[in-house]
Amino acid sequence: MSELGSKLKEARIEKGLTLNDLQEITKIQKRYLLGIEEGNYDSIPGKFYVRAFIKQYAEAVGIDTESLFDEFKQEIPSVYEEDIQEQITRTQSRKTDQAASKMIELLPKVLITAIVIGLIILGWFFVQKVIGNNASVTDDASKNEVVDFQESGNLPENKKSVATNKNNTAKQDTPKKETNSKTEDENSKGTQNISVISSEGNTTTYKLTNADSFMLNLKVTTGGKSWVGMESTNNKQLLNSTLTEDTPQSFDLTNEQEVKIRTGYAPALEVYINDEKIDIPKKANVQTIIIQYEKKGE
Repeated sequence: MSELGSKLKEARIEKGLTLNDLQEITKIQKRYLLGIEEGNYDSIPGKFYVRAFIKQYAEAVGIDTESLFDEFKQEIPSVYEEDIQEQITRTQSRKTDQAASKMIELLPKVLITAIVIGLIILGWFFVQKVIGNNASVTDDASKNEVVDFQESGNLPENKKSVATNKNNTAKQDTPKKETNSKTEDENSKGTQNISVISSEGNTTTYKLTNADSFMLNLKVTTGGKSWVGMESTNNKQLLNSTLTEDTPQSFDLTNEQEVKIRTGYAPALEVYINDEKIDIPKKANVQTIIIQYEKKGE
């Protein structure tokens, strides 16, 4: 077993995940996950998929991928080197064919000129392909996650306020004085407000205001599964479990100022605050959700 594989396996065990759980979260076949843990990359079809699978594995168990790739850069295969070697092989093969073919000398000058131009265009195409592949190593891994989101039918809505004011559209067409009056009326009725105050990387922070209580419900979509860990303001662990549709969790957090939720598979998780569902980002499987609670009147 390689050092990289040992580190990933230890993180998986600490999360309480089996290879079968990880296969459900990442949608990567179990035999490829086992190959990564054992350092047997020959079982994975291509260096690109090795890097992509390692990235998804690391995200699912909560390891920072950039630091992981930097620490084990000597062990993780380089996609750039593979593409360069392929280009050199093709170039050598093309030159051999050109040297062996004496019939070119007999072709008219116009045809020779056309062949030369064609070779120049072909060479330029291969160079652009190599540069493009090298620049999109990390982007290609996230494309697989986008497919999962499209299949689930849930699109991420980052930096979007989830305030539940049902009169937003009507207020846009009314005079400012009337809008302010409506807002004051609604606040006096005790309508809670949930808003996104920051979103950076895979971490999104929400703020709950104008609410007398803070009731949190965690549910999983039909047939889904997601590992969830949750900590309170004083870093007390409130939850560390793999949830299914049959095991929803409910918490009374009225006395807490902030909670941090981390999920291993965001597309399957649903979060409700005082029975109001919030839209959590799903651009990556692993997401961190922070909810700050400001009690009414404070």
